Amino acid sequence: MPATPPAVYQLKVTLRGSRPLIWRRILVAAGTSLGELHPILQVVMGWHGAHLHLFQSVDGAIYGDPEEDPDDMMGFVDGFSVLLETVLVREKQRLRYEYDFGDSWEHEIVLEKVLPASSEDRLPRCIKAVGQCPPEDVGGMFGFYQFLDAMADPAHPDHEAIREWWGDGTFDPAFVDLDAINDRLVHCSEIFAGGGDFSPPSAEDFHGLSPDQLDQLLTSPLDCPQVFASGVSKAAMTEEMDSVPVMRMLRGLADALQGKGIKLTPKGNLPLKVVQRLIAAAGEDELATVYRVGYAGVRSEEDVVHVHLTRLLAEMAGFTRKHRGRLLLNQAAAKQIEKGDWPALYQTLLATMMNTLNWAWLDRAEGLEDLQLAGPFGLWLLAIHGDDWRPESFYIDAMLRAFPMLLNQVPAYDFTTPEKQAAGAIKRRMLALYRWFGLLERRPQVTAPLPQGTDLGSVPDTSPYPQGTDRRSVPGTSSHPQGTDLGSVPNISPNSQGTDPRSVPDHFDPDIKRTRLFEHLFRPAGPLRGLS
Repeated sequence: MPATPPAVYQLKVTLRGSRPLIWRRILVAAGTSLGELHPILQVVMGWHGAHLHLFQSVDGAIYGDPEEDPDDMMGFVDGFSVLLETVLVREKQRLRYEYDFGDSWEHEIVLEKVLPASSEDRLPRCIKAVGQCPPEDVGGMFGFYQFLDAMADPAHPDHEAIREWWGDGTFDPAFVDLDAINDRLVHCSEIFAGGGDFSPPSAEDFHGLSPDQLDQLLTSPLDCPQVFASGVSKAAMTEEMDSVPVMRMLRGLADALQGKGIKLTPKGNLPLKVVQRLIAAAGEDELATVYRVGYAGVRSEEDVVHVHLTRLLAEMAGFTRKHRGRLLLNQAAAKQIEKGDWPALYQTLLATMMNTLNWAWLDRAEGLEDLQLAGPFGLWLLAIHGDDWRPESFYIDAMLRAFPMLLNQVPAYDFTTPEKQAAGAIKRRMLALYRWFGLLERRPQVTAPLPQGTDLGSVPDTSPYPQGTDRRSVPGTSSHPQGTDLGSVPNISPNSQGTDPRSVPDHFDPDIKRTRLFEHLFRPAGPLRGLS
């Protein structure tokens, strides 16, 4: 017989001394160890894991992480060796959890209910949250209430100093985002990898965003009134639609779909004539990104990533559907096109790209699963820094400083570093998508061709790979399935056809800035507080 799954514990976690009470109700597996419970509590309460912690049962036993007590002064029992069901064995039993021995945040954990296990339960899960967690290092409960008084009263002598310390944002003690808590719970084992403490980035690394604003931005990037002002001028957007590569290609696709739609290939792709028509609609210059395919060798839709992407996005957004081997335009989309409501179509497509599309599909590279979750922070960076030309590396470095955990998600390879792999993924996924959607533009650059008759052997090889390495054979750098005949793969260079790739640095780092369309869509909600 299959083993009986462990029971589910419903716990109430209350921050002692808080008035009104700050508390959470969570569901966890009874077989969760105390070492595993620690990061769960950090996430649901809103702590950052920057300080020491302990658990204490009613019999006085102390549990924690022995690595936090190398001299054995506390006499910790290793929390990873003790299961929750062995210290809380019946309803109403209590367990004390203390975090940050300086500020001394004491929590009371009560086992409210023992529930039967269900295969449908997503555990751990927070089902109720009341009150926002105090800021880290605020000085304990007494310091927290001093902080609230100073923040709320512009006449308070410490008002400006406290606002500057907090990041010049607001602090709503009643604000809690339950969805954001549960989103973070999905990844808490990665954030607190190995059960050890996670050192959070500094406030400066978030370029003026408060924790509340960052939560709202990451969980709802297109509806975050604390970060970006609501309300967009449709007339202003209409003027910009012709400058958006994906919309030019979508218009070309919509034109081709008029009437009886498009008969697809046996593989379900667009016919070559339509592919070439969409390339012309978008403009070849716009397709010359880090994953451009050489058009001399185009034989199908899948040979041009942007065509393939646009067709898939249109289906995912509900604009088109497949029926008996044909691609058809859906009635609702057809009506919007007939009315010329391209801004509405764009906003639907943008939401699909941000929320539904799997960004990792673009490069088929392993790892960096959380880059898409962190991606909206790139919009904030463009909002506060994108008024002037800056190299792509500026935004890449800012992303990695704010989300250093991304470096832990890249596979280990001898031939490159995690930083280079993460930088490449940010370019190929986030920055390329934002450019394709007309949110950023690249400063035109002219690469001087090599003089005729130049001995190519004399041109320095700027590639980070060993001399003679076929770049397309390096794991994680090819978008083609293993075993693909590389001789049949079209040129994926970002340079013009026929340009020797060694005439352009391998660390191609063009300058970018935000577009007028971006400024219509993402206007900061209040004065810019970003760092220069």
